[in-house]
Amino acid sequence: MLKEVGASGQISLGKKFAGRLFDVVVHPDERFELIPMKAVPANRAPEIRPVAVADGWLPPGGYAECSQWALDNRVALDAYAQRIAEDGTAAEQLQQYLADHPDALQG
Repeated sequence: MLKEVGASGQISLGKKFAGRLFDVVVHPDERFELIPMKAVPANRAPEIRPVAVADGWLPPGGYAECSQWALDNRVALDAYAQRIAEDGTAAEQLQQYLADHPDALQG
């Protein structure tokens, strides 16, 4: 079957292939193949349910609720929040570095 590429760069394959998904393989000699594929739904993110913490702890950063993951990683989250409080965020550290080294961006 001969098909001509239209002015907008599209090829019509007909109703038989409407809605189908194809992998396009382009070869160095400008030849290409259309390989039929099946769409695979992306994995859904796991459902995160809030949990009640006996002492009312919430993850640092202004969160209004706590998940089991946050509770399981409470020590690490608290330690990270402490480091940010002491050293500043990466953006704050970069701003300080650039203020201390004004010629750092000169090429």
